[in-house]
Amino acid sequence: MNGKMGKMLKQVQKMQNQMLKMQEELNDRTVEAASGGGAVRCVVSGGRELRELVIDPDLLRENDVEMLQDLIMAAVNEALRAAEKMVNDEMGKITGGMGLPPGMF
Repeated sequence: MNGKMGKMLKQVQKMQNQMLKMQEELNDRTVEAASGGGAVRCVVSGGRELRELVIDPDLLRENDVEMLQDLIMAAVNEALRAAEKMVNDEMGKITGGMGLPPGMF
């Protein structure tokens, strides 16, 4: 193995270690999203785990199950999109301009 190849392998290994560390950190970071003017709010981790779901009690008094389901789905889906963007943005800082496809992380 020539020197260039060895140097490149070391750089790849360093990047892999940085990516693993970043993934661990992102699992602890969260994003928040809301729907219905804040009537439904959720918090999702960088590991795409729902950490918190808050529903305004007034929504429960309306007895409109379909609306509540729609609001929950909207808030959770928006939070998941925000979490994915956060992960991709942070990983992009490590991978630089390698041209990796979106959503790879």
